[in-house]
This record gives sequence, structure tokens and C-alpha cells, in this order.
Amino acid sequence: MKLLFSISTLLGLLASLNSTYADETNRTLTARARTVTPAVAPAAPVAEPIPVLSTFVVPRKSTEGRDPFYPNSTRVYGTDVSVNTNKAPSIVADLTLKGISGTPEQPLAIINTTTLTTGEAGEVIIKNGRVKLLYVEINMAAGTVLVQIGAERRELRLAPAK
Repeated sequence: MKLLFSISTLLGLLASLNSTYADETNRTLTARARTVTPAVAPAAPVAEPIPVLSTFVVPRKSTEGRDPFYPNSTRVYGTDVSVNTNKAPSIVADLTLKGISGTPEQPLAIINTTTLTTGEAGEVIIKNGRVKLLYVEINMAAGTVLVQIGAERRELRLAPAK
């Protein structure tokens, strides 16, 4: 019986030592996990990539290239985008001087359906809509009217009598 008691005491003592050792090992591993530095060194800073700009060349003839989306199109050939004119576009307006009336001090001119005097600006009805005119000068003796459309000046004459 003494032997059985000694064996059980010895087993109990071993079990307690084993549990104490396990607790100590767990505490050590946990502490190490908190203080362990990563195995991989921090990477050096990476320089930002420089963006590459795309360049597109418009072909001037069919042997230089074609439109990949519309291969049968010829709209790009023969156009020169570098040509730049500083000339103001001409305003196309069908203006007819119908008559001149009034006094020599205050002459009136009728263009299409609008009657105005010198220095007045107004809209005149034409085939395509309306155009804004400035009556610059009315010459009753010569039967002419000088009008300004945008930056362009035009001289209108009375039609000869039939």
C-alpha cells in the first residue's frame, strides 16, 4: 500500500510539474510573440512611376495608316489641322435695300422689311432667320446705305427704276 501511495504521489508531483512547465512555456512564447520583430525587413520606398503620354499621328494618306475602328473611312486623309486663318468668317445674308425715305436731317432706310435710321441697330429678317445690323450711313442723294454686320461692312444700293 505504501508503494501505491508513493507511486500516486510521484505521479501527482510529475503532473503538477508538467502543468507548471507548460504554463511557463506558454507565458514565454506569448511574451516572445509580442516582442519578436518580423523576419522580413521593411521595404525601401518605391519611386512613383512616371506616366507615359500617348501620341497619336493622323495619317495624311492611306499608305501612312488607317482608322482602326472605321477602316474603310477616308475622312482623315487630306486634312491639314495646322492651317489657321485669322480672317473672320463672312456672314452670308441676303439683304436688299427696298427704299430710302425721311428728311435729309433724319433719313430712313428700308432693308428687307425693317426700317431704321443712321446709328440704329436692329434685326432684319432674312431667309435663314434674323441678322443684327447697324445702320452706319444713309446717303439719300446716291441712294446707298452703309450697314455693319458683326465686323463686316456692306454698302447696299437701290435698284434702278424700271
